Amino acid sequence: MYKFVDTTERQEEQILPSEALNFNGKFLEEEIPGYRTLYVSGREVLSAEIIDTETGMSDGNRYQRKRYPPRTITVGYQLIAEDSEAFRKVYNKLNALLDVEQAKLIFADELDKYFIGTKQQGGDVPYGKNAITSEIEFYCADPFKYSVKEYEVTLNTDDETVMTVDYGGTYRTFPTFEVNMDQGENGFIAFVDTQKHVLQFGDIEEADGENYKANETLVTLQDFINAEDDVNGTDYMHPLYGAKGKLGTTIWFNNKFLCLKEAGAQVGGANGGLRTVILPADSNGDKSGCKNFYAYFHILFYAGLMGQTGEMCINFLTEDNKLICGVNWYKTDASGNTGHYELVCYNPNKKDTDHQAGKVLKTYDYTTSHLQTQNPWYWDWGHCDIRKEGSKLTFFYWGGYPSFTVPEIEDMKCTKIQIAIKQWGTRSGNQYLTHNGIDKFTFQKLHVEKWKDVPNKFMMGSSVEVNCADGSVKMNGLPKPEIGTVSNEWEDFYLTPGINKIQCLSSSWAKKPNFKMRYREVYL
Repeated sequence: MYKFVDTTERQEEQILPSEALNFNGKFLEEEIPGYRTLYVSGREVLSAEIIDTETGMSDGNRYQRKRYPPRTITVGYQLIAEDSEAFRKVYNKLNALLDVEQAKLIFADELDKYFIGTKQQGGDVPYGKNAITSEIEFYCADPFKYSVKEYEVTLNTDDETVMTVDYGGTYRTFPTFEVNMDQGENGFIAFVDTQKHVLQFGDIEEADGENYKANETLVTLQDFINAEDDVNGTDYMHPLYGAKGKLGTTIWFNNKFLCLKEAGAQVGGANGGLRTVILPADSNGDKSGCKNFYAYFHILFYAGLMGQTGEMCINFLTEDNKLICGVNWYKTDASGNTGHYELVCYNPNKKDTDHQAGKVLKTYDYTTSHLQTQNPWYWDWGHCDIRKEGSKLTFFYWGGYPSFTVPEIEDMKCTKIQIAIKQWGTRSGNQYLTHNGIDKFTFQKLHVEKWKDVPNKFMMGSSVEVNCADGSVKMNGLPKPEIGTVSNEWEDFYLTPGINKIQCLSSSWAKKPNFKMRYREVYL
C-alpha cells in the first residue's frame, strides 16, 4: 500500500513566493489571479534617528536620545492576465482588497510576525496592458513588527507575588495586565518592574479592620433568574403595558441571558414578561431599603434584521411602588434600525394615562446593528451602570457619565427592582429583536455601616484591566482612570529583551487576586 499524496496542494504550497504578502489575513497570490510577489524591501532592521544639540564652541554635540522613524515597505509584484479587459478586473480587485487602513502585513517567510501598514502608493499602470511589473508601498506609522502570538503569563509557582518573563523580542513591549478578584474584595493593586517602576491602583492605606461605611451587594442576576414571573404585577415604568408573558434564559455568546420567552396576552402597546425582586436586609439586618445605591449590568440589544422591535427596562422602586429611577431600551422602528435609550427618574406629575410613568431625563438614539461604532449594546461591550447618591443620579452611556440632580428623590429608598422585557403590539417571530436580554446584574447598597465585611475599591468578582501601551485602566469593562495614581510611570513600564520580573501586589488583608499579563513580542 502506498500513502496517497495530494500533489495539487503540495504544488500550490511550493509555488507561493517566499516573501508572499498575507494582507489582513489573505495571501494576494491566492486572492488575485495572475498576481505574484517578486521582491520586498523595507523590512530590514531600522536605522535610528539620533537627536542631539550643539554645544557651542566645544567639539561634537550633546547626545539627547534616539528615535525610530516610520517605515515604508515596498512590495514588487507581477500581474498577468489573458487580455487587457481581464487585467483591469483583477487589477481593480487588487486595489479594492488593499483599501484597508492599518492592516496586518504578514510575509510567507515570517508567518509568526506582522507589521501594521496602510497602502499609500500602488504604481501607475498604462491603459491597454495585460501584464505589468510594479510596486505597492505600505506606510507603517508604527515601524515595529509584532509577534502574531499573544503570550500570557501568570504568577510563579515558587513565588506567588512575581511574574517572570523571558522576553524574546528585540525591542521593548508594553504589556496588558488583567486582575480578577476571584477570592474576595480588595482595596489596592500594584505592579513593580525590574527597574522599580511602579503602577498602582486603589488605595494602599485602605484597611479592612475598622468601622466604616462601605458598599454591600444585595442582588445579582441570579436572583432574577430564580424569581417567578410577576404575571399579576405592573411594570411601574410602563404601567399601561402588558406583563402577562414569561421570561426565561438562553445562551448567547457562551453566556446565560435573561430574556423574553412569551409575550403573553396583549394588554397595551407592548407586552412581555416581568420579574420583581425585593431587596433583602443588609448585613446589619436593615430592611428599610437603600437611599444610596449602585447597579452594574451588561445587556444585548441588537436587531439582526431591519424592522425588528422590542423593549427592555430596569426599574428601581420604593416600598409603595414609586419609580425612583431606571433605564429603558426600546425599538419601535418597524422598518429601519433606530433604537433609543432613556434615562428615567421619578415623575411627581405622573398621570394615569401616561405610557411612560417616569420623567425622561435624556434620550439617546443609536443604530441597533452589530457594529461597535453604532451600537453600545452588542456583544461584550454592552456595559452600563447607574448610581444614586441622595438627589444625584449618574448614568453611563458610551464612555461618558451623564449626571442629573433630582431634588424629589433625595430621601426615596429603593426596596424593589424590576426587569421587564417586551415586544411591541402583536408582532412575533423574526419581527422580534435577535438579541434582547441581560446577562450580568449587580446591585449594591452604598455607605453601609460595617466592620470589614464589604467590597472595597474592587468588589468580589470584579476585574481590572491595565493597558500600559496607552495608559488606560478599566474596571468591569468601564473606563475608570480615577482609580490610578498620578505618579504612575506609564511611559517607563515595559518589558525589555531577556529576563523581566514583575512584582504583583494587593491589599495585605485581602485574599490574593488572580493576576495575568498579556504581551506581544516586538522586533526592530
